[in-house]
Amino acid sequence: MKTTTIVAILLIVIIISGIGAYAAYTYTQNNENTQPTSTPTSTPTPSPSPSPTAAATSTSTPKPSASPTLNPTASPSPSPSPSPSPSPTPTPTTLNVATTTSLHDTGLEDIGINSNTTGTIKQAFEAKYPWVTVNFIALGTGAAIARAQSGDADMILVHSPSQELNFLTGGYGVDRKIIAYNFFVIVGPLNDPAGIRGKTNVSDALITLYNAAQAHPDQVQWVTRNDSSGTFTAEQNLWKAAGFTNFNTLLALPWFHAAPGGMGAALNVANNGIGGGPSCYILADTGTFLAYSNAGNIPQLTIEIQSQQALLNVYSAIIDDPRNSALTSTNFATSLLFVNYLVSDEGQQLIANYGISAYGQQLFKPFVPLASGTAPNATLLSWIQNYAYINSTNQISASGTECPSAFRYNAGTLYSPSYDTVTVSAQNLNLQISFPNYYLANTQQFVIAPPSTFSQNEVKANKI
Repeated sequence: MKTTTIVAILLIVIIISGIGAYAAYTYTQNNENTQPTSTPTSTPTPSPSPSPTAAATSTSTPKPSASPTLNPTASPSPSPSPSPSPSPTPTPTTLNVATTTSLHDTGLEDIGINSNTTGTIKQAFEAKYPWVTVNFIALGTGAAIARAQSGDADMILVHSPSQELNFLTGGYGVDRKIIAYNFFVIVGPLNDPAGIRGKTNVSDALITLYNAAQAHPDQVQWVTRNDSSGTFTAEQNLWKAAGFTNFNTLLALPWFHAAPGGMGAALNVANNGIGGGPSCYILADTGTFLAYSNAGNIPQLTIEIQSQQALLNVYSAIIDDPRNSALTSTNFATSLLFVNYLVSDEGQQLIANYGISAYGQQLFKPFVPLASGTAPNATLLSWIQNYAYINSTNQISASGTECPSAFRYNAGTLYSPSYDTVTVSAQNLNLQISFPNYYLANTQQFVIAPPSTFSQNEVKANKI
């Protein structure tokens, strides 16, 4: 009986020991393989090893894994919208502008003959649009137009409405905008041997000069550009209006000399005389004359005739038409950006200010304030409209606009809202316009006063 009891007790001990050993084995296996079974997780980004302090904390207070498991069935907290990427800097580009020499030589477009001149269009535009490099190709108007027609320039800045009209109607140009104006001047020797100084009628002055030169060709001489420039076109029209319809007849005269090569070069020839002869008379734009005179380059020349309707000089920008098969590679988008800048408040203010510090007066007068009514002058506006506007039948006419609709292409707001121009804010354009003596239609004197400066309010009050 005792033996049986002892055997039973031993069996019970063995069974209990086996159960305990199995439980211990199971517990050990579960703790060694402590990877929890859960829903699939995305591959976590490796994170730095926790610091000892963090590890100690985790032994006392269990915390979630550093890379928590994502539950695809749960509604996650909305993740923040990605920040919009900054607008990429536009690809660097070059704008080639074929331009008349008068805008360039004065320094308005780029550094001119006075190397200390600042505040140029190039400097201002490239500062505003740093991905654009502007290259000005200074030529006469005719040569500038030819450069654009061949696709070697993206746009033009010129001053010859009749030639500009041909550029448009020939299918080469679009989106013409008038940007500025000034006046041509007839300059000549300080002693004025022809006796034309101060005459109020250009035709009368040229007839007087012709007669004096015929009588004294050794004393009275004339220099002409004789090229396809806007200045030469204006000169031909002036001589024709005075009754000299055959320009070749003038060129054959011994006192009539051709000196092509740009406005500045022609002024130098007129100043120095022909073959050691006396200084000559010449037609020049006001801006180039003042620039060269201020630089001391033409000390023998002075202004003889100025500020008359017949001497009006108007500058326009025209973009190459990308629909022309020869011009498809030209830079239309940047050209349009540039033209919009020229007629903007900033661009027009730059034109208005240019020359005041260096020359004591404006070299070019901004057109937009005149056209939009910010600085109104009905007489001046009518002169420009008669001289440079184009109607729907492609004629120079005051009944037209800067650019007929047939020649507008992807222009956006370039022609809105009034006078087909961009409105310039009077608050942003503290404009001072200098009005010397103006003569209407070469006969009726418009203003009799020494050159002076009038404020916008005086202009609006029709005090001039």
